[in-house]
Amino acid sequence: MAGDDGAARGLVGFLAANRRRILVDVLAIAVWVVLLLGVVTRLGWPRWVYYPLAFAGAVAYTFAVGSWRRPGEGE
Repeated sequence: MAGDDGAARGLVGFLAANRRRILVDVLAIAVWVVLLLGVVTRLGWPRWVYYPLAFAGAVAYTFAVGSWRRPGEGE
């Protein structure tokens, strides 16, 4: 279908415009998860403590940084 081609181009454009930002976000969340796991393990806290803290950290990061942009939007 012709509409699928436009959607695919839109997705490729979006990913190209946000490539650096996506990589930074993935790296930041991965570092947070690994560091938090190390702290929880090292301090001997129960495993259930890790999950709400990991979720809260990911949510806080999401609120702290701006949203991804569509191609053509201003910086």
